[in-house]
Amino acid sequence: MSYDFHLVAATDPRQGDFDRVCALLEDKFLLDQAGGSGHLILTLQEEQLALVSMPSPIDQEELLRVFGAEVAQQLGGTAWVSEVNCPEDKDTAEAARMFLMLAVSETRGLVIDPQSNEILNALDS
Repeated sequence: MSYDFHLVAATDPRQGDFDRVCALLEDKFLLDQAGGSGHLILTLQEEQLALVSMPSPIDQEELLRVFGAEVAQQLGGTAWVSEVNCPEDKDTAEAARMFLMLAVSETRGLVIDPQSNEILNALDS
């Protein structure tokens, strides 16, 4: 079974914005590029937790159409959207989701359930 999320961030996560969260967590979590693909791999103490697809910039209008008014309002402009795939088990997915929720709180972003479009973390802007 696969556990999936959407990562919607105000900045491109490939630019190192999540490094601060990795440092706060004593570098137990790492978000590294997967070869030259543009995809990212999230690891916890060298165990792969999730594959994060190459982030794509999406403008405000498309955010509104795909994710709805609440998401578009919270991001307030162009956002970087990735699909996050956690191929292992529910515990692995929860660890990945916890990291992503911490990371996006530092970078003005959201973690969204792709089935319901429910925001799994909330921002107070």
